[in-house]
Amino acid sequence: MSDEQANAGQPGVTATMPNALDLNGLAVIGVMEAHDGTSALLRSSRGQIARVHVGDEAFGVRVTAIGNDQVLLTDRWGRSQSLALPRS
Repeated sequence: MSDEQANAGQPGVTATMPNALDLNGLAVIGVMEAHDGTSALLRSSRGQIARVHVGDEAFGVRVTAIGNDQVLLTDRWGRSQSLALPRS
């Protein structure tokens, strides 16, 4: 069993995995259910964090869908991009 598999049930360990996130681009760092619906946390290449819902705009993209482990985005030219949670 790899260290990654052994630590799968320990969020503190997996949350601090080195190089799990590309710091030079847009990344999804979390997806959550709350009283106001499903939302996601996006991190920009500048380190800014935005909590977004479907239909919101942040960092030059519109959020078109939020799944359990990914976020679908559309840029101003209509191109779609899917961002997955780190190590998911």
